[in-house]
Amino acid sequence: MMPSKSLALLDRTTTALFALTIVFSFCGLFLVPAGQTIQSNLLAVTGLFGLVNYFVGKQQDVGLKDRRILWGMVVYAAMIFINRLLHGDQYGVMRGLFYVVVFALMVPRKPILLMLGYLAIVLGGMGLGMLSIWQYQHGMARVEGFTNAILFSQAALTLAILNWFVFQQERLTYWLRGGALIALVAALFALYLSQSRGVWFAFGVILAYVICYKAYFKPWKYIAVAILCTVTTGAIYHTNQLVQGRVAEAVSDIRSAENGSYYSSWGLRVIAWQSAWLGFLDSPLAGVGTNGFDAMKRSQAESGAVSPFILSSELAHVHNQYMQNLVIRGSVGFIALVIFIGLPLYLAAKNINRISAGVLVPLAFAINSLSDVPFEHQGVLYLYTLSLVFIWFAHEFKKDTCTS
Repeated sequence: MMPSKSLALLDRTTTALFALTIVFSFCGLFLVPAGQTIQSNLLAVTGLFGLVNYFVGKQQDVGLKDRRILWGMVVYAAMIFINRLLHGDQYGVMRGLFYVVVFALMVPRKPILLMLGYLAIVLGGMGLGMLSIWQYQHGMARVEGFTNAILFSQAALTLAILNWFVFQQERLTYWLRGGALIALVAALFALYLSQSRGVWFAFGVILAYVICYKAYFKPWKYIAVAILCTVTTGAIYHTNQLVQGRVAEAVSDIRSAENGSYYSSWGLRVIAWQSAWLGFLDSPLAGVGTNGFDAMKRSQAESGAVSPFILSSELAHVHNQYMQNLVIRGSVGFIALVIFIGLPLYLAAKNINRISAGVLVPLAFAINSLSDVPFEHQGVLYLYTLSLVFIWFAHEFKKDTCTS
């Protein structure tokens, strides 16, 4: 039996580590080089201390009470593990999900962690905005943080949603809620400078979804909001050369693909999707695995089934998470992905609110997954899963406060 002073020190150290991990998740992961490596190390150490504090320190007021969202993570990690044994898969994804599940089960239920999380979200949104401005002013036309522009834009949209979530917490101080609005705008500015059309589209769909939902209850008010948003979007497009250029590039890519010229951003995606679909048809149950992916593409190019452009370095992955899972992990992997995204969305819609951050974050990633593979990258995977854990953590605290 450890002395009481040692147990108290263990508990304080564990709480400090969980606080540091939460803060870094929202205010460091995409703001420093090697952010995902630091996050992995923090989660591993924090989870270990959490387990020791639970079993040795007997600190058992920990973890999410409603653990159903964790089943989606467990199912996805188990699928990756089995597929890795069969024919190779992403070890980092499986390991990262394990870390997050342990984190969610062992996080101390202390209000200080909630407040630090709110503050980190605000600072993180502001940080993304400032980093994007700094990079733009130093000659980077398409800002990308310390990763790439698409992943950076996904982080920016997530932080924008999370800052909207913080702003809606009526019990917070005015300065923190006001800071959340500033951070929301800063995150959206980072999204704008990233020039990621797929994530721009995700933001538009989310905005339209929220307006349509609100219009069901207050139709005239939100019809006016919809008109204002449409006019604002039109004005931005007609006065902004950056937006015009990105839209023109997308139109040009589509027209080139229609004419048989596929060496463009969207043209290469079409080839990747065609290749992935053919690979899935050949191995519909478990896919070809990471070990068979390159060989599959070479075989397709040699047989003329797809364009030789499939061997381009730009197509190291399929640029669509759903198609990626179909070809690498088969129908089993596709179903696991649907559970991974759909289960937290469904649970949040049913138990929190249909336009809560618990719905909007999975919805954003469901749309992002149409043109990229966010869950193949540990940094984005951490942001997605830890955002969901924090949203539910906050929801449970709010519910306990209302019932006490």
